[in-house]
Amino acid sequence: MDSASFPAPFDCVLIHGAGGNRALWNDVLPALEGGRAAYALDLPGHPTGDISCRTVDEYAQAVHGFLTEHRIKPVLCGHSMGGAIAMTVAMGHPESVSGLALVSTGAKLGVLPEVLKGLEGDPLPTIERTITPMSFHRIDMAVARKARAALSLSNPAIFLNDYKACAAFDARDRLKTVTAPTIIVCGDDDRMTPPRWSQFLHDGIASSKQPVIVSEAGHMLPLEKPAECGRLLQAFLAELSR
Repeated sequence: MDSASFPAPFDCVLIHGAGGNRALWNDVLPALEGGRAAYALDLPGHPTGDISCRTVDEYAQAVHGFLTEHRIKPVLCGHSMGGAIAMTVAMGHPESVSGLALVSTGAKLGVLPEVLKGLEGDPLPTIERTITPMSFHRIDMAVARKARAALSLSNPAIFLNDYKACAAFDARDRLKTVTAPTIIVCGDDDRMTPPRWSQFLHDGIASSKQPVIVSEAGHMLPLEKPAECGRLLQAFLAELSR
């Protein structure tokens, strides 16, 4: 699993979402500073490579292996499917996680049947015409370029794999097992993991702060509002470092 390391006030591992790659965090990471490290991961098979993980649980096993290899007990910061992976690691290996930053995610990640059907038959047009318009509050050319860089478009099979993994994920009855300090962030115009899903996470995770709902932002919050994401993450990591 490839990664890149950046300064941070507390060890942190950033996990992208379905069909993505670590470029999702490019504009978030400059807001972080400190004497520890933030690792932005490319999950197995992203942006290129063979599919080796087919479920959220299998991705969580890969991330836990990364933590063990690097001998760190970090905050896990996950976007969308990455949030599901982060929660799964925290539920299965609480001793390995110091905190959670859950961005645009939910305890259950439903996927529209037409999205799965489109990814099975004609993935690239489905990504362009269905998934992308649903993912943003507003998209201009600059954001569109960043979105393309943050997606594993050269490996379209990974999208169907990941969206199937999302469709099968359901941790609603396990949230009470999460004990790590947690922040929850969502865009007010998120049509894929809407704000009420963030409230459900907060209601189920006793150790979580009240969700932060970012205005004029959709599902791809780290691309639309990177400065706000970076500010919130820096403050959370700095708080844990005290």
